Amino acid sequence: MELKLGVMAALSGAGAADPAVTARFVSLLEELGCESVWAVEHVVMPGDYASRYPYDPAGRMGLAATDDVPDPLHWLTFAAAHTQTLRLGTAMLILPEHQPATLAKRLATLDVLSGGRLLAGIGVGWLREEYDALGVPFEHRGARADEYLEAMRALWTGDPASYHGRYVTFDNVHSRPRPVRGTVPIVVGGHSVASVRRAARYGAGWYPLGVRGDEFTGLLDRLRAECETLGRDPADVEVTMRAPGNRAELETLRSLGVGRVVIRADPRDPVDVRDKIRWYQREVLKV
Repeated sequence: MELKLGVMAALSGAGAADPAVTARFVSLLEELGCESVWAVEHVVMPGDYASRYPYDPAGRMGLAATDDVPDPLHWLTFAAAHTQTLRLGTAMLILPEHQPATLAKRLATLDVLSGGRLLAGIGVGWLREEYDALGVPFEHRGARADEYLEAMRALWTGDPASYHGRYVTFDNVHSRPRPVRGTVPIVVGGHSVASVRRAARYGAGWYPLGVRGDEFTGLLDRLRAECETLGRDPADVEVTMRAPGNRAELETLRSLGVGRVVIRADPRDPVDVRDKIRWYQREVLKV
């Protein structure tokens, strides 16, 4: 199986929303044969926070409060206009922070404008202070996310659409345009058992964050079991992982059924981007 290579746009400092930088970056990724580009989301960045970042031993994320963090869907729409084949991923939209009908319209519109290239990565987030600033309850965010996914799917497929839940209710409405393939592929991000269940039920993909070794294989076994319980083929849920730094680890991931690996690159340094991707393709992917 040929692994897909995605690239996460590394954000730090200023310039992440610079149009010339962005256009050059995504065009270069496409030229080099990368399959996808991924953009992160934080609607607001608190000046300080007590929440613990779960993907670093120090409990602090690499982004600073003053860093540019462009809206990922606007950024990817701009990227779509400068590419032809590059897939466009979010890693991750913090789903409970969004009004689901509005988000369903934004996602479908980007999918149509890009010719069906969108991969909607979603998560529930960890930063309580961000939720507080947006006036969204931090508690029960997982249940809210599940309902939002169901509501968005109803809007994409119903004609007309109705949905009645605890957090979302609508009757006899239409939401156009429709996604190119009938629905937007959902990539569920996270490292919890809840994220595995969500991926099995709603996802076209699963993107575990910050897990390796036995923890990853245990969650992968759980994903396959959840899919089988639901009557889904586990192979229908594509697994994306952070790219390992050597061939041996990559072959292990390949043997476990991982379909895509993602490396980080700084859009502001095209020489480093080109060198990093070519090195990875040559020395690790062996293509």
